[in-house]
Amino acid sequence: MSDDMRTPPLPRGGVSRLPGLEGRIPDGTRAAVVLTTIGSLGDLYPVLSLARALEVLGVEARLALSPEDCDMARRWGLLATPVGPSQAEVCAALGVTRDEVAAQILHDPGPLISKVAIPMLPEMVEALRPLCVDAAAVTGTTFALNAPLAAELAGKPYVPLTLQPMLTLSALDPPRARGFGLAVRAPQGAVARAWNRALMTAGRGVLTLRHRRGLNRVRAGMGLPRFDGTPLLDHAGDVPLRLGHWSERFAPLPADAHPDLRLTGFPPPPVGDLPDALAAFLDAGPAPLVVTLGSIAQGLNGPDFWQEAVAMARAMGLRAVLLHGAAEVPGGPDLMALPYAPHAPLFPRAAAILHHGGMGTSAEALRSGRPQLVVPVGGDQPDNAARLADLGVAVTLSRKNFDAEAGEAALTGLLSRFDYPGAAELGEEIAAEDGAATGAALIAGIMRLPQREGLRVV
Repeated sequence: MSDDMRTPPLPRGGVSRLPGLEGRIPDGTRAAVVLTTIGSLGDLYPVLSLARALEVLGVEARLALSPEDCDMARRWGLLATPVGPSQAEVCAALGVTRDEVAAQILHDPGPLISKVAIPMLPEMVEALRPLCVDAAAVTGTTFALNAPLAAELAGKPYVPLTLQPMLTLSALDPPRARGFGLAVRAPQGAVARAWNRALMTAGRGVLTLRHRRGLNRVRAGMGLPRFDGTPLLDHAGDVPLRLGHWSERFAPLPADAHPDLRLTGFPPPPVGDLPDALAAFLDAGPAPLVVTLGSIAQGLNGPDFWQEAVAMARAMGLRAVLLHGAAEVPGGPDLMALPYAPHAPLFPRAAAILHHGGMGTSAEALRSGRPQLVVPVGGDQPDNAARLADLGVAVTLSRKNFDAEAGEAALTGLLSRFDYPGAAELGEEIAAEDGAATGAALIAGIMRLPQREGLRVV
């Protein structure tokens, strides 16, 4: 990852910034929160943002991350404890490439959860437990299965951090993703809602059949009682709060969501400056098409995707910036290809953005107010793509149907009707949110910490 991702370090947190904190939390407990995640940069960045926001409140953020993610935390000026194997070690143990692991995660993460994540849980929980001993709370993202177990063993509150609206499994706002094609969109009648509830129950049943037995074997080995909730979605122990880390403007909270789920807004984007060569390229001509597939999907569409994206841009008379990871891309004076550039300063300078629909990229594209063509690869990306299209800021094509001709037709149609003032207003509203600060304030609330003036709790 580029050094352009570096952000100014913040002072380490500590109880000294909150005089009188002692007595506001139970005896023997520090003003500390354990945070962990497993996944792509789209999972990591929100956790790092939340850690920073907690430290602004004077709460010690104890990050427990993979070795690669620890490196990124240091670039943010944060300390982290390495927990679990590196990506290279996982790939070597499985005899697969990073792209093959990414493809499995986006197509169906179930086998990896059963064959890799659950067998590694005892070791992962044991590594996390020392960080929980005198902490006030633990939080983790969906696939960080060790976090709720470590919290339960330590008797600490657990705060699930949900990053994707589709994981509400709402019958009133059903996912637009693989496995939910039979759901009724915007169900109006009792029959349609009952049908959707049955489908959501079936979705939970699949998770239960796949993973509950393995998880309960792990629980038994740790001396914990059997738990019959839905794996990944339900948690035993003390769960006083659930955070939905997205904007209400992107996906309002449905009426049938979990009663403890609170929306925070999107976390703020990673900051960073554009590389000099990219800034010069942008200054030298008209706004380009920006193309990115995020950190996990970079190699999944193959070189043909990038060639088709270039052909599409040229057919539309656009220059192009290609954030290609390690993919081979054609050259030319109308192209700037590089592994990565920070999205926050780049996207607003785009004529349009072609992306995969990952949550972090989608949030930044929304903030930019620019037109979007979304080609989802898998996971939550089709659902995110559909929500962007519903907002009128994007069109979407399946990976199978994307080529230069289809992309040009879809994006040209969007540009002809695009509401630039409306998209800019939506982007400004979303940019005004600070999901990390709001999430930190909500966690501080369950810790009974004083909340700093100006933090808005939704």
